[in-house]
Amino acid sequence: MEEEVYRFIEAYRWEGTAFEEGIDDQTKIERLLEEITDLKKQIVKLQEEKAELEDQLGIMPF
Repeated sequence: MEEEVYRFIEAYRWEGTAFEEGIDDQTKIERLLEEITDLKKQIVKLQEEKAELEDQLGIMPF
């Protein structure tokens, strides 16, 4: 019973990601590409935030 709970939790943890069990390669690739796009957006946002904070502190960017 306890092992079944752990398996359920592990499966739930990866559900909807590229690492979900039983998905085909095309779905895995689509999910990875979506994750890459999201991460690139986060990078841009963080770079903008960093530049703004440096400007507030009077730090010249390198």
